[in-house]
Amino acid sequence: MDRIVTMLEVAQATQVSVSTVSRVLKDDPRITPEVTERVKKMALKLGYAPNPLIQALMTQRRRKQAPHGETLALITHVANESWRNKDVCLWYLQGIQWRAQQLGYQVEIFSLGPLKGDAQKLRRVLVTRGIRGVILGFSEGDEHPMDLEVRDLCVVGLGMYFRQLPVDRVQLHGFFNVKLAFEKMRALGYQRPALIAPVRNNTIVGGQWSAAALNEQWQRPPEEQCPPLMIEGEQVNMTLFREWMERHQPDALLVYKIHVLELLERLRLRVPQDVGVAYLFGTETERQKMAGIDGNLDRVGAAAVDLLVQKMHVHDRGIPEHSRDVLITGSWKDGPSLPGRSAPKRSALPAKKTPARSRP
Repeated sequence: MDRIVTMLEVAQATQVSVSTVSRVLKDDPRITPEVTERVKKMALKLGYAPNPLIQALMTQRRRKQAPHGETLALITHVANESWRNKDVCLWYLQGIQWRAQQLGYQVEIFSLGPLKGDAQKLRRVLVTRGIRGVILGFSEGDEHPMDLEVRDLCVVGLGMYFRQLPVDRVQLHGFFNVKLAFEKMRALGYQRPALIAPVRNNTIVGGQWSAAALNEQWQRPPEEQCPPLMIEGEQVNMTLFREWMERHQPDALLVYKIHVLELLERLRLRVPQDVGVAYLFGTETERQKMAGIDGNLDRVGAAAVDLLVQKMHVHDRGIPEHSRDVLITGSWKDGPSLPGRSAPKRSALPAKKTPARSRP
């Protein structure tokens, strides 16, 4: 068995105190760059590595001594608190706060909005406050790349927020969730379920939704195959939607964000009599009225805290050489928008014939 190098040996070899070595290994800015470099080189030369069990014990002791526990930072780029009006964000936050409290931590939200996007100013605030752990969450679009120096911070990404930073992440298992939805829809008697989702959101999740939908279709006989409809932009082209419905005759739709009930009404199709509908991560209101996937976003938030605390215990800071994704599976919820069917239902739309191929 290899001999364990202690912090005392590193201190003796560099002729500094054990407390100085400890501060250096925590990247304490109060230690001079010269001492920091000398101690780290010696620690590397001697093969010193922190004992995760001791680190966990010391963290627990610090939390008991602190009146409110160590603080974890949840960073957002939204200028105001408009994210609090979004069910998705509230579900994430609920899980983050619940798990942090369970582990003896507290969560504080820091917004880059009031700092005008100055990530370095935010970093100084975090360092001054002694905050070691950061969760990146609640950004709007891709127009806010964050140039945050994280070499001395333990960082976890929530979902795909701030996805420009290649950090370890906890997110929904998009592929699994779409496959689960199709499995449940077919079990209810629907033979031609299909996915409708925006291209942009599908891109954000790395194409997992379309990949799962296509994988599902390729495993079905030709008469049951119905390709996904991926929507470019914010508005649905009604002509495109009508032609897709006529050509492929789906009997159930798995929908993300698209106002499909209005589109079906314009085609004079009834839900669920003519077409069944299920949502892929709907709002709180949609979840009460519709069938679909519960993404268990509170569990995603809780898992983000678990991963962050794990990284803090072993001083796993900065951008990893090989980032990892922790994927949390969703659950299916039945609803009146997708009742069971005992026999195949013919579409109320006339099928659009595919032009015959001319012979050579």
